[in-house]
Amino acid sequence: MKLFLTFLSFLYILNASGQINRRLFNENWEFQLRPTEPVSVVSLPHSPRLEPLVMQTQFTGQVVYRKRFHYKLNPGRRLLIHFEGAMHTAKVLLNGRELGTHVGGYLPFEFDLTAALKDSANLLEVFLDNREDISIPPGKPLKELDFYYHAGIYRNVWLEEVSGVRIQDPYFYTENVSTVNTATTAKVRLTFDLKYQPDWVIHPVVVLAKLGNTPITVINDAFIDSTNVISYSGTLQIKNPALWSPSNPNLTDLKILVVNAGDTIASQAFKVGIRKTELKPDGFYLNGKKLFLSGTNRHQEYPYVGYAVPDNAQWRDAYLIKQAGFNFVRLSHYPQAQAFYDACDALGIVVMDAIAGWQHFGPAPFEQRCKEDLREMILRDRNHPSVIFWENSINETQMPEAFIVEMNVITKGLLNGQGFTCGWMDHPSYDLFIPARQHATAPNYWNQYKNNTRPIFIAEYGDWEYYAQNAGLNQTQFADLKTSERNSRHLRGASEQALLQQAFNFQQASNSNRKGPNTVGEANWLCFDYNRGYSPDIEASGVYDIQRLPKYAVDFYRSQQSLDEKHKELHIASRWNAASPLNLTIYSNCPQVALYLNDSLIGKKTATKNENSNQLAHPPYLFELKKFQAGTLKAIAYDVKQKPITTCVVRTTGNPDKITLELDTLNFGLDSTKADLIFVRAKLFDANAQLIPTNDYKVIFSVVAQDAGLMSPAIQPLEAGIASALLRTEAPQTEIVIKVNLPILGLSDQLIWKP
Repeated sequence: MKLFLTFLSFLYILNASGQINRRLFNENWEFQLRPTEPVSVVSLPHSPRLEPLVMQTQFTGQVVYRKRFHYKLNPGRRLLIHFEGAMHTAKVLLNGRELGTHVGGYLPFEFDLTAALKDSANLLEVFLDNREDISIPPGKPLKELDFYYHAGIYRNVWLEEVSGVRIQDPYFYTENVSTVNTATTAKVRLTFDLKYQPDWVIHPVVVLAKLGNTPITVINDAFIDSTNVISYSGTLQIKNPALWSPSNPNLTDLKILVVNAGDTIASQAFKVGIRKTELKPDGFYLNGKKLFLSGTNRHQEYPYVGYAVPDNAQWRDAYLIKQAGFNFVRLSHYPQAQAFYDACDALGIVVMDAIAGWQHFGPAPFEQRCKEDLREMILRDRNHPSVIFWENSINETQMPEAFIVEMNVITKGLLNGQGFTCGWMDHPSYDLFIPARQHATAPNYWNQYKNNTRPIFIAEYGDWEYYAQNAGLNQTQFADLKTSERNSRHLRGASEQALLQQAFNFQQASNSNRKGPNTVGEANWLCFDYNRGYSPDIEASGVYDIQRLPKYAVDFYRSQQSLDEKHKELHIASRWNAASPLNLTIYSNCPQVALYLNDSLIGKKTATKNENSNQLAHPPYLFELKKFQAGTLKAIAYDVKQKPITTCVVRTTGNPDKITLELDTLNFGLDSTKADLIFVRAKLFDANAQLIPTNDYKVIFSVVAQDAGLMSPAIQPLEAGIASALLRTEAPQTEIVIKVNLPILGLSDQLIWKP
């Protein structure tokens, strides 16, 4: 039977009185590690076990989460529970009634609680199992895997009361952006479905959509068929739109409302961006302008807590990526948290989304699960203006031909001509070929790729080819390799020479990448140091360390940005002590730099290009000093008119004099509504307030607070003069007192955070 639906214009209901009840469900979960273990009360995101900084293995096993709650459901409504992510097999029960099982650790899932819900006390149980299973992506045994998949309900959980009508699969995208003379116009399209429960098909509804303050007229075929689904679509022509780009990440609110009898019975609201994307053999074009994609790779792991990273901490990672000068991030090698994509939208970072997997194609139902994950990932993420590229291949894995083709068919069918498919294999069905640098042969790598009609993106560079001298892909074959002077894997507390070598490796590889005529971009390996299953040490090729502090490589990348009022980059890559190299490197995007030692001019020069920098926007400045002399190095940068732009000073440090505490919230304060995760920094200074880059001491952190505590051990070593502790807060309403002591030197400090 087909029933007619009433459709009225947007003006019908500007004052809809109904409310959609959706709330965070993160607090007061009971957690039990094993049946014999005691029950603890935790909040989400949660990790079953705090791990050491340097992991030898990760927790795997079965755990249970329980939530006791009361809920009075309004008549005619249903109650859903939505999990943003839990690793990796979840069986959910309410009041002893099994609601279902979800397999897969990186994407959201939900269950309908209505049938089992009581007006009195309710008990929700989530049984999680993250033991190895070669049929669940990524599937590779942990001892051979290049990352960990951490356990727990590690993302947000939401409780949502809904009516008998739901908005399904909304999709907002830009059909076209055109410029005639100086006038720019954009045509945008919105599509979505309404899914009706059987007892709602007789009710007339009003469907409204609004982009900012502008209505979008949506139309439908006015009928519901036997599936109880009806599709809507609408287009809007916009004059002089504020376009989204990394330099101007303009976002607009989009709202969809479904109204019945004056009540809003379903709604969705999210931020969208308008942009035109083109992929050509000579490059990537955004809004009609060629844009070289300079980026990095990101694992979502944090020290100690694994994947249990709250929303604000996700934003801080995106902020650090942007601060390093990157306009692109590849999400290696799995879908990541919703908050991270939101941050990339707002900050202006182009994203390459990726399905879960690395060097593994498992037995059935592995292939089918990959296809299901791809569909879920695209439906979740395709409204983000930042997400332009879709890595729908399993990284560094030999995949069947039919699988490759079908994954591309699925992707293109869901994107409706938007976005670009990406694969690490040179298969014609991919829009973009994304090899890693080490997949080719030194010394030319991919800068002599012969197919000049096909764009390529260097998905990884700067690490493996220097570590293994391009020995191959399978890590287990090279377990006996030793580190060398060409290695990029250096902790932040390593020697100056080691950190300079890492920065040089990234510089040299990036310069080489740009020699390829059809290279549209690159992503270094990688942004943040991390732990991995196949090796019992930290993978230290990150430009930031695992505790999110920068190495010299960050200064190099920052210097590649265009000079403007916000980006006057000048960085002396030296600690200037007796062990410092006398061949001094200065990173700057300014036209000229002068260097002084104790006020004596060493030299004033423009950057000199050589074979390792001749493709870069801003080659490093190289100065040679005859001998070490304690004191002050001062660099002054000038513009083309010889006007000083900015100054950088590095001084030889003296003896320790004081230690100070900082709460490293970056541009995001403590979250007052839910859990947050922040690094606390203890810094050792001399009498002249110069950071002493020593690894010689350990400090003791302590926290006094009702709603906060340390996730890291209290005793932490100084690394290059900074010790970091990891603080978790739970929507604090009272002050937090943090203390640090360095007993051997008799130094201490205290920091008080007040709401």
